[in-house]
Amino acid sequence: DVVTRQTMFNVIEAVEQKSINPFYKSTPPLCFVSCAEAGWPDVEYGSTVEEKLAPEWLRRYLTAKRAVEGRLESAKGMRSVIYRPSLIWSWDKFDVLPVIPIFNIASALGVPFVDKTVRVETLADAIVAGIEDDDISGVQRYMEMEDLAKR
Repeated sequence: DVVTRQTMFNVIEAVEQKSINPFYKSTPPLCFVSCAEAGWPDVEYGSTVEEKLAPEWLRRYLTAKRAVEGRLESAKGMRSVIYRPSLIWSWDKFDVLPVIPIFNIASALGVPFVDKTVRVETLADAIVAGIEDDDISGVQRYMEMEDLAKR
């Protein structure tokens, strides 16, 4: 948690410092892979799940992710793109394959604090699209990631 937070704070500060240079005319994108659960306070029952059911390590993880998201939202001299995937998976990661349908069914049924899973290739393609397209910024959930990955 400390590593995530401090590393990203250092990266953000470095980009901000570079943007102060009057000869630097670009607004670079800065992409950050957060997690869907960082958005729990914004969805029905999300806060309850976090406060009552989430283990301490998950709460610390979410605190770090939210701290980075907050710092990115206030950062100057860059275009921040925050990706919030739920479970990230690939066909060769056998340990998570059994839970993929559970997440996807819960999401399809409208469970507000469960997002559809995201394939690692989809996330990677969405990040590339976020780097290339100056109109993309802010939080990108699984729906936006899927759309971006199709470009």
